[in-house]
Amino acid sequence: MDQLAMFKKAQEIASKKKKLDDELASETITGSAADGNIEITVKYIPPQLPTNPTPGYEAAEVNINEGYLEEVSSEDLSVALVEAIRDGEAKATARVGEKYKELEEDMKGIMGGLA
Repeated sequence: MDQLAMFKKAQEIASKKKKLDDELASETITGSAADGNIEITVKYIPPQLPTNPTPGYEAAEVNINEGYLEEVSSEDLSVALVEAIRDGEAKATARVGEKYKELEEDMKGIMGGLA
């Protein structure tokens, strides 16, 4: 395969990855704790190449049931908030894994012509 064809395939893969990252960044992923009394919205932050090649997550919104908030101790609230963030990040990581699996399958199809 010539270099031009390889370059075109690399561009196609990069384009698909960008689209996938944009889709993930627009999704709303919610983690919860304390029997659903705390919900954290987690956003996917795509890698910023080349300076930051690792994707990340950001807690974007917190919702706490007012009744729960009135009766919970500050220590229990702190623990529940951490649990909700971790739950959200775990769900986001799973979702990213699913989407990247799709990209991997696309790459196999695109790169199939290189063999």
